[in-house]
Amino acid sequence: MIWSNLEYVSLRLVRRFLFTATVLDRLGGFVPYWRVNQGRLDPGPIVDAFQRLLRLAGVDVSDGSERRVVELGCGAANGTGHEWTARFGGSWTGVEPFAPFDQDLDGRLAENSRRRHSCAAGTTASEYSAHPGQQLAQSARVGRVTDLAALPDASADLILSNSVLEHVSDPPTIFRECHRVLTPGGVMLHQVDYRDHFFKYPFHFLTFTSGVWENLLNPGDLPRHRLDDHLQALGQSDFHVEILERQSNTRALTAVAPFLAPEFAKRDPDMLSTTTAALFCRKSA
Repeated sequence: MIWSNLEYVSLRLVRRFLFTATVLDRLGGFVPYWRVNQGRLDPGPIVDAFQRLLRLAGVDVSDGSERRVVELGCGAANGTGHEWTARFGGSWTGVEPFAPFDQDLDGRLAENSRRRHSCAAGTTASEYSAHPGQQLAQSARVGRVTDLAALPDASADLILSNSVLEHVSDPPTIFRECHRVLTPGGVMLHQVDYRDHFFKYPFHFLTFTSGVWENLLNPGDLPRHRLDDHLQALGQSDFHVEILERQSNTRALTAVAPFLAPEFAKRDPDMLSTTTAALFCRKSA
């Protein structure tokens, strides 16, 4: 534990004081145990996972319904929205309060999605290029705001997020806003990664007191909420919640259990050992 903590603390200090989120977007592939945001590379696997999990919950997004979709924390581009609307139609609005919009990246992702799905539908490259109006119509389905509060009441049928909730410092507030924005009977799907995002050490961050974590090691966006924190906040916001999938790593938690900070030492080990979860939530009709 001593040697792993030396490596861990060193990496955390470098992350906090030397690497901004923008730098990590560009150089994250070279940072030990760090992963570059999949949405910057190819949003296809993200949409695949959303579709698969929603099907598990009994929601078929390929049924032709013109759903109004909102994605929390869409990142620097609207890639998921371009991919989603190319596959399923409807409309998509990304909510991103922090990452500046990267227009060049967004354009590349949009073009890749449109071309891929046009070709899958039997459209040739020359036919695709000859119909710029269709391309513009596709882009018009995708929007972006910097604050969920900007969206009207009952303006979304489906809210999605991928590896976002673990970065939200105030879950009750965001869930109340989601409840307001969702139409009666609307649903949410959140894929949550509860590990420390230096993935070699999934639970080391639970060994530091709140003071040390917040003042020295937290990069600014890892409040260390656990699964039960989110379940409680969702229940308080009047959502019906189903855990569609959950993975745990009891071995890694056991390794750090003697060193857990007091605020985590007495908490439910089953909740603490959760590494990822898919939460399906429904608003009452």
